[in-house]
Amino acid sequence: MTRIAFLGLGRMGVLMARRLAAAGHDLTVWNRTPARAASLAEAGATACGTPAEAVQDRELVVTMLTDAAAVEEVLFGPDGAAPALPPGAVIADMSTIGPEAVHRVRSRLPEGIGHVDAPVSGSLPQAEAGELAILAGAEPDDLARCADALAVLGNVRHVGPPGSGAALKLVVNSALVGNFAVLGETLALADRLGVDPALALDALTRTSPQARRLQEHTDGDAPRFTLALAAKDLGLALDGAPPAGVLSTVRARTDAALAAGLGGHDLVALTDHIRRTPSMRVTLGNPETVPAPPNPAYSHTAYVTQGPMLYVSGQIALGADGKVDKPGDMTRQSEVILSLLERILAAHGAGFGDVVNIRTFITDLDRLREYGAVRRRYFTGPPPTSTTVEVPRLFHPDALLEVEIVAAVP
Repeated sequence: MTRIAFLGLGRMGVLMARRLAAAGHDLTVWNRTPARAASLAEAGATACGTPAEAVQDRELVVTMLTDAAAVEEVLFGPDGAAPALPPGAVIADMSTIGPEAVHRVRSRLPEGIGHVDAPVSGSLPQAEAGELAILAGAEPDDLARCADALAVLGNVRHVGPPGSGAALKLVVNSALVGNFAVLGETLALADRLGVDPALALDALTRTSPQARRLQEHTDGDAPRFTLALAAKDLGLALDGAPPAGVLSTVRARTDAALAAGLGGHDLVALTDHIRRTPSMRVTLGNPETVPAPPNPAYSHTAYVTQGPMLYVSGQIALGADGKVDKPGDMTRQSEVILSLLERILAAHGAGFGDVVNIRTFITDLDRLREYGAVRRRYFTGPPPTSTTVEVPRLFHPDALLEVEIVAAVP
């Protein structure tokens, strides 16, 4: 028997705490909503009024909380657990908070307190059955002091030093969210091709466990993993990453589902939302009802069916020192401006292929060919709509041209 405190009794936490009590451990529990803690009295747990009260004389403290802010508040806030921990206690944080937060929490713990970051892979059925995958990042001695107790909750796997469990959990959950997003696109494809959606889903279950979840889910089922929590985990995974790539697109679609009010729904709602919400499309073209453009550098129209728009102010070849690079050199100024625009687009997950309009103000149309040669190096696909105007001067006396764009963000 181990003396355990369990802090955080959400839908997963309450099932995990029940298992520990049923295994015969001496269990104290705390939850921000006291009624949830009191409900475990019948299972043999002792409800406490504060985290500090719950951890007194405990050998192991399990935290199962929403995010890093909640973990730090429960441990280090008013009536927090950390100052009340007995010497030699171990904290097993089973929340999903990311490796950076794990290291921050560890650095604030009192001397001699062990720490295991042990997020779990699995949902309500696995928590109830004691079949969670526990991804433990820890020093071996710390993990050894709590591994037997954690084994009641599932399979404990030591994945590396502190922070490793938190990192691996973000990898796993990113793939999970991405799979549900791809299923939404795939079922939308089935709709467009006239494939029966039930038949498509049945075929997809052969290769995708997420497809099986979709097949089994009914509207009346309680959420196993909410879209809001999934979005939080994906945000942690992509924090600081360049805004490009498949997962960034998944994040944008997840944010759109949150904006549609689906945060409290099960993650399966993401698939349906994507399936029924067409992705943004841009069609560049030239209607047959008007003469074609006199040159292939631009299109007459850009038709955007959906998606956020990015409006970029006019850029000149201005360096960080506030000086134009290089006065009198049209080619160099064109290169600097296009490079600036490229970086601005990338910061929003877009590229030159997403530009729908470009507007150029040039001080000498006789030098347009120099600018056009540079522009063609960046705009390699169908050309966007375009307007070019000769002006007598720009706001900086050394600027030869200024370029602004509008883009449809993927």
